[in-house]
Amino acid sequence: MNEYEFQLYYQLPESEPDPEVWLDALFEAGCDDALVGVGVAGHMALDFTRPAQNPLAALHSAIDDVQRAIPTGRLVSVGPDLLNLSELSTLLSERLSKVSRQAMRKYATGEARKIRTRFPPARVSGAIPLWHVDDVLKWMKHNGKFKPEATEQADALIELSAAIRTVNAVDEYAASRAAYPDLTEQALGLARSEV
Repeated sequence: MNEYEFQLYYQLPESEPDPEVWLDALFEAGCDDALVGVGVAGHMALDFTRPAQNPLAALHSAIDDVQRAIPTGRLVSVGPDLLNLSELSTLLSERLSKVSRQAMRKYATGEARKIRTRFPPARVSGAIPLWHVDDVLKWMKHNGKFKPEATEQADALIELSAAIRTVNAVDEYAASRAAYPDLTEQALGLARSEV
């Protein structure tokens, strides 16, 4: 059994937006393996280290536990998923091997040497672009940016990041379909024609 580190971000019910009220319920529901962040009114971040057979099982059990404790809370997103270059540098340095912010910038701008393939495109562009973690990890692995002894850890983080990305995508799709069913079907037709 492996341990998976991830975050769940929740919007609390309007009837009880004070995060402190939910702490005991979370502990009793099995979230004793999470650090709870309560810095933003009406929201809560839970930083889990959860043992499970696979990443999706870890995410599923944590989400179930939080939903049991806060039945009217709404899952906003799961992380880490969309990160900027600085956040990617920090994540990689904490979990795999030291990667400086400058190195990440060079990778993203194509200034790095000995690269086999182009850096993945940002999924959110703008003043501070954001990348899916799994895209960057797969690129780094393909381009030999991890030491051989870190390969197993890199594969586990890629698997976790892919599961997180998928959960977020499915949640966004469900929300879009509920709010704009006709538009979602039309957009789905466009996406299918590109595949």
